[in-house]
Amino acid sequence: MIGDNDRPTYHHIPPEGLLWDPCAAMFWQGRYHLFYLHSSWLEPGPLRRPDGYMYKAWAHISSPDLVHWTSHPPAIERGQTGNIFLFNDTPTIVFPHPDGGGASCFASNTARDLVEWQFEPGDPVLRHAVQGPGLYPDNNDVTAWQEGAWSYALTGSRDTPGSGDTQHLFRSRDLAAWEYVDRFYKSERKWTGAKDDCSCPDFFRIGSQWMLLHFCHHFPSGSRYYLGRYQDQQFIPETFDRINWPGGNIHAPRTLLDDRGRRILFANLNEGRSMASCQASGWYGVMSLPVVISLAADKNAICYEPASELEALRQHPQQRTGIAIDADSELPIPEIHGACLELELEIESHGAAEFGLKVRCAPDGSEETLVSLALEPAAVEIDFRRASRREDLAYAQDLEVQSAPIDLEQGQRIKLRIFLDRSVLEVFAVDQRYLAQRIFPTHPEALGLKLFSRGGPAFVRYLRAWQMGGNECD
Repeated sequence: MIGDNDRPTYHHIPPEGLLWDPCAAMFWQGRYHLFYLHSSWLEPGPLRRPDGYMYKAWAHISSPDLVHWTSHPPAIERGQTGNIFLFNDTPTIVFPHPDGGGASCFASNTARDLVEWQFEPGDPVLRHAVQGPGLYPDNNDVTAWQEGAWSYALTGSRDTPGSGDTQHLFRSRDLAAWEYVDRFYKSERKWTGAKDDCSCPDFFRIGSQWMLLHFCHHFPSGSRYYLGRYQDQQFIPETFDRINWPGGNIHAPRTLLDDRGRRILFANLNEGRSMASCQASGWYGVMSLPVVISLAADKNAICYEPASELEALRQHPQQRTGIAIDADSELPIPEIHGACLELELEIESHGAAEFGLKVRCAPDGSEETLVSLALEPAAVEIDFRRASRREDLAYAQDLEVQSAPIDLEQGQRIKLRIFLDRSVLEVFAVDQRYLAQRIFPTHPEALGLKLFSRGGPAFVRYLRAWQMGGNECD
């Protein structure tokens, strides 16, 4: 295994090669199973189609506790983003044909171990409608589920500009013969732009609502969702929101429902390094932490929290309470430092317009990343303008501040949970927002932590910290 100062220690990454989309997830027989797209850099290098597109395998990992993961043989040697479901109580995967062309394949696991898969002899059996000269005429993502005697497949759509973001629904009784139903939903572009697509679909019930989770490739690209009603083989979107915000890294989300009734989300945290730098280090891409999502009280949005199992990683607890931060100042916390940390704090404005933390701070001030709360308008932000002095970083279209709006009441105490894992930063803010960012500090002592306030004072009721990830972390 190739190690370096950027390689995370408690996030999952493969021993080598490229980690792409999570493509399927399932809780099965007491274990959490996650499948993701993977390409190897080992000789002779990643296989490619004649058109140059890189083939990807379905890597397979499982865990009893969302913390300790075991690798299994690849489920599929060549495939794209699909999903897993139960067909007549048999685990079944659906995935786009590796050579494209708007068609999907199915494979079943009659051994019920999620390891050995038998492919449909007629694959590809589901042939998507090609949408014409749009952004991406090849519908290449798919998910499926069973309702009674019918199985339904939903194809991710990269549709013709201006015709409305949508997806397409198919149905079958036997997974061999499929018929087209209709567009799954119809959009009037109330929330989306003319070129926005709707890829990597994941469709499920959450509380009293139905949720269509998806990814948009058009700038500002990112993970998004609709909440709404599902009736008569149609989805009626009623609310819309983003998970990923411009400048963020949350890509191709996929969920599972566990035996505790929790809906758990995984995503790929995209790179900021150049492909050449990634290849030199031997790895590319990071899997997010498991994130529990739930329906907000007003039923118009979802809430986010890290899975409670992650607390098993905590070591060496530290705590400070009652910390006053003067206006327009920063306050070092020298006893809390490191590259692999969990931080939890409750903070409130005492007149400040912006306040929060600086993490991965270099002693000379050359590198730092800000996690801040702004009040007018209310937003949680990650400012990574000074996160790294590297010159090979290609952050999202040169954006340097990731900002997500939040709803706050006057004088509200704001709870933040922050996870640092070398080049990975994940932030959970007042249950409303989940943000992620890739950071790459170069200073060997960029391990410091500071509190700051601008425009007035702020007050931290408590700040808790734990070292995470074992002996590999500083």
